[in-house]
Amino acid sequence: RAYRELSASHEALKRAQQQLLHAEKLASLGRLVAGVAHELNNPISFVLGNVHALARYEQRLERYLDALHAGASADDLATLRQELRIDALRSDLPSLIEGTLEGATRTAEIVQGLRRFAAIHHEQRSRVDINEVVEQAIHWVTKGTAPRFTIHGQACPEAVVDGSASQLQQVLMNLIQNAYDAATGPDLEQPQLWIEARIEGSTLCLALRDNGPGIPETDLARIFDPFFTTKPVGKGTGLGLSISYGIVEQHGGRLVAGNAQDGGAVFTITLPLAS
Repeated sequence: RAYRELSASHEALKRAQQQLLHAEKLASLGRLVAGVAHELNNPISFVLGNVHALARYEQRLERYLDALHAGASADDLATLRQELRIDALRSDLPSLIEGTLEGATRTAEIVQGLRRFAAIHHEQRSRVDINEVVEQAIHWVTKGTAPRFTIHGQACPEAVVDGSASQLQQVLMNLIQNAYDAATGPDLEQPQLWIEARIEGSTLCLALRDNGPGIPETDLARIFDPFFTTKPVGKGTGLGLSISYGIVEQHGGRLVAGNAQDGGAVFTITLPLAS
């Protein structure tokens, strides 16, 4: 009976952990909703513009075909062809169709990326290119709440780990968003972040350093505690770093916080490379 109770408690704890993880994901999406709307608006506007152009072309083609089927003379058809600019229409059609397909595909990719990021189910582990995860995280944060954020970094060859791409993206998005929040203020310079990735033996090290005021020494010991936050009420849940710490730990790695010698906070992720 004690074993069954312990097992039930363990399952309840796992469910609660998944719910907290999902809640933090939704909180991140909530902060990024403006950027997501802008990101979707571009390809959708492009598709709508092309469809309106295709509708006008369809009307011109219909007039020309009606005249053709009505038995109009060759001279009349030539005049109508020039008036309706049929030759320019024909040359423009392939690019319009290609652009519409590209816009629709981009929209589908954005929606699929959001669904994958917000998914509550346990994602199957696979080989993950950290460069792509970092790139996606930067993209969403800068398109959303941090358009003025300057981020420096370069890709690290062979930075591949085994794990969940969406969970690792959640970690990176949280750290990048926190860096922007820390480096933004009336007395601070342009917010900047330096991302450095390097391989040490069989381990990938990913360091994120901002140009903010750094982390007070009294907070370093509590920085990963659940519900601990230095942000104003309504600006943070205090779960982001705690959940990020747990995700990195589940991937067999470590997440460490500290301060750089020349100022700013530094968060370092170490993960085992994919075998």
